[in-house]
Amino acid sequence: MAEQTSKHTHVLIIEDQHLMRLALIHELQAALPASIVHGAANITIALDLLETHQFDLVVIDPGLPGYDPKSQDDRFDVVQVVIELSPDAIHFVVTGSDTDEEWEHCQKLGVVGYLAKNNIRPGALVDVLQEVAERGHSVRLSNETTAPPEFYHSGLTPREQEILGWMRQRPSGISRKEIYEQLGDRFDIDAASAEKYYKRARAKLLKTGLLPKGL
Repeated sequence: MAEQTSKHTHVLIIEDQHLMRLALIHELQAALPASIVHGAANITIALDLLETHQFDLVVIDPGLPGYDPKSQDDRFDVVQVVIELSPDAIHFVVTGSDTDEEWEHCQKLGVVGYLAKNNIRPGALVDVLQEVAERGHSVRLSNETTAPPEFYHSGLTPREQEILGWMRQRPSGISRKEIYEQLGDRFDIDAASAEKYYKRARAKLLKTGLLPKGL
């Protein structure tokens, strides 16, 4: 493998769905500001990158073109070949068909992060990286039945939209103040500034008469 001399975190995202790949790139760049992210839409591109670059983090969708996404053997083959070519990296699996059984098998192969695609919301990968650092692994299975309905408004800036998303997904027992502090860490601003962004976004929605539940 090629030597890695910079202090950047080198990331490879192996995902065939273009929009999902872009979403993952965006989230990881936000979670790892000093990062260089490569994207691969299929296993051929991924293998070429793995043979010529050294990565610190590799994100894998096991249901890639050329493999049967419903075949457990095929899915595990994808994960195993990627891990074998990047033994020093941290490996996450991101999938639209998550199961406890697949997570357990992937964990045996060396995967430390296992995420359902419908759990990838603003800030989710920050939490996953933190959990991996603290506990050695992170698993987030599907929870569509408990997720709030999504809401987007063209009058909001991307930052305002993300801040409102965080507030709407605030877990029970977590105060608004704690959310402001987390947002401050995410955007590299103080908690008071995060609160101002939230209140400004909320005021915009109040003017339109569209204020979703939870805000």
